[in-house]
Amino acid sequence: MTSSNQKMFFGNGIKLTAETKEQYEPEVYELSDTKTNEKVCLATGFTRHNLMKDWTAFSGTEASQIVEDGKPTGVYNQVAVLEAGQECGNTTEKADEPCAASLEPDEMVNLASLTVFGLRVIFMKTVVFNVLMTLRLWISQ
Repeated sequence: MTSSNQKMFFGNGIKLTAETKEQYEPEVYELSDTKTNEKVCLATGFTRHNLMKDWTAFSGTEASQIVEDGKPTGVYNQVAVLEAGQECGNTTEKADEPCAASLEPDEMVNLASLTVFGLRVIFMKTVVFNVLMTLRLWISQ
């Protein structure tokens, strides 16, 4: 690109990808479902869009960019479903170490859920009251 604000034109089929100068290697995790014995390979935290193309487990998949607050971060994730007998490769996670993920409760979500529940109760009371008053009116006539 030039500093004179000139437009650049590309032909059909050309894809331009802007990447950061820092290069981060992926952290690779093999995840499995104990009930169905399905395995998935997750590569995360890398900065080159096509970094995983040489890995056999990731052939046929494409990396997706992580977006925070609507803006791209320049960091990518890629997921591949492993077939029977297929290995993920060099994984970051140790085999004996369980995946520890924790979710902290959000007070605003709890407040919103409680508010919605309260509004539903008030709505149902209104519907029941209207039905009862309508039946009472019909019976009295």
